[in-house]
Amino acid sequence: MNRKIFIFSLAIMLALTFGSTVQAAEYKTPAQLVTEAKSAVKEVNVDDLKKMLDTNENIVVLDIRDRDEYEKQHIPGAIHMSRGLVDLHVEEIIPDKNTKIVLY
Repeated sequence: MNRKIFIFSLAIMLALTFGSTVQAAEYKTPAQLVTEAKSAVKEVNVDDLKKMLDTNENIVVLDIRDRDEYEKQHIPGAIHMSRGLVDLHVEEIIPDKNTKIVLY
């Protein structure tokens, strides 16, 4: 009886150890996530944005600063959206997935 309990306990410990090792390998570090995001996103500088706006390029400018900063001054035509809501509501504001979006 004790031997069965020991084998059963050992099997559970191995399953838990193996399971947590597999899960840990699936998670990425914050640095890895940032690197992946940066490789998928093109950064533009102020001059690039000005050219896009001057040539009426089809872009949407999202101002993700605090509301009071937006109200004090913002890029003409920019849409204010709180930083924490971008992921949740960007598709409502910009349904075309091919539209270029500039966040600042």
